[in-house]
Amino acid sequence: CTSCGQRVQPRHELQTSNALGAAAVQIGPDAQSLIALLKNKLGLSYGDVTTLFHDAFGIDLTRGAAAHIVRRAGERAEPIYNTFKAMIPQRNTVYPDETGWKVGGRLHWLWDFVTDLFTMYVIRPSRGVDVLAEVLGMEYAGRMTHDGWMPYDKLLHAIHQQCLQHPLRRAKEIIEQLGAGSSRFAGRVRDFILDALRLRDRRRDGSLGDHGYAVARGRLEKRLDRLLAMRPRGKACRTFRNHLLNHRDQLLTFLYEENLEATNWPAEQAIRPAVVNRKVFGGNRTWTGAHALEVLASLFATCRQNGLDALTTLSNLLRGAPSHHPAAV
Repeated sequence: CTSCGQRVQPRHELQTSNALGAAAVQIGPDAQSLIALLKNKLGLSYGDVTTLFHDAFGIDLTRGAAAHIVRRAGERAEPIYNTFKAMIPQRNTVYPDETGWKVGGRLHWLWDFVTDLFTMYVIRPSRGVDVLAEVLGMEYAGRMTHDGWMPYDKLLHAIHQQCLQHPLRRAKEIIEQLGAGSSRFAGRVRDFILDALRLRDRRRDGSLGDHGYAVARGRLEKRLDRLLAMRPRGKACRTFRNHLLNHRDQLLTFLYEENLEATNWPAEQAIRPAVVNRKVFGGNRTWTGAHALEVLASLFATCRQNGLDALTTLSNLLRGAPSHHPAAV
């Protein structure tokens, strides 16, 4: 200002910073959002991202610049991520899962927690109950469908359902390995699970009334007890039977709890993009990159759940404009 001598700088609504110093030339918020999505949702490497931007849009940027953009996007979305973290334990039903991950070449675990409104990812060096305590709390009393990993059973107040896809898959593997004659127990388990799922479907489509459903469910309970009383000969079948016996009370919960899934497919579907990413770039080099992935993957997945446009949501966050985000749903 020629009168007071103070510097006055306007800011365009599409700017993501005040454009000072090295940021005098900057990439717009939509392009930055696309970079974050390509990296942390679609699994492109930074090299592929920079090549695509050069060939498709004529925009030249370095891998370091792309990494900086993703990191800053994660920082801008951090408040929403913290909202997810606060809301997940309050949901009535959660579907968790975990898969191996690398941070700086060291083994970590990527967990996902899927509810009706929110999906949250965390990356931790642990695959133990401490992660469940951090995200859900040891007093969590909602419903859970999960695989047979032991730490889930430490949530004593929760209502548990074992994912039936896992024992069904195991039964089929035993049958293929041993043949029908030596795997009679596995064959009966397979038939039992399929009958239980068919009963659920008949209930859902209205072809079975309350009384008929209760009778059929009771018969399945007795059939399960007879099945677990068997003494299979083969080691594989004995191990399989002992696992089912240890989780006997978690096998048919879905027949008593309305709208509780019999498998943890919501969590497995949500974790699939991360598995694809792992195959492309193996994990993250730094914890900063890992945390950005946690935040942005959670944002993208939750936007999809709620029918929101992820690019628009993140673009609004990057330029600091008020935005309608999933945490308000």
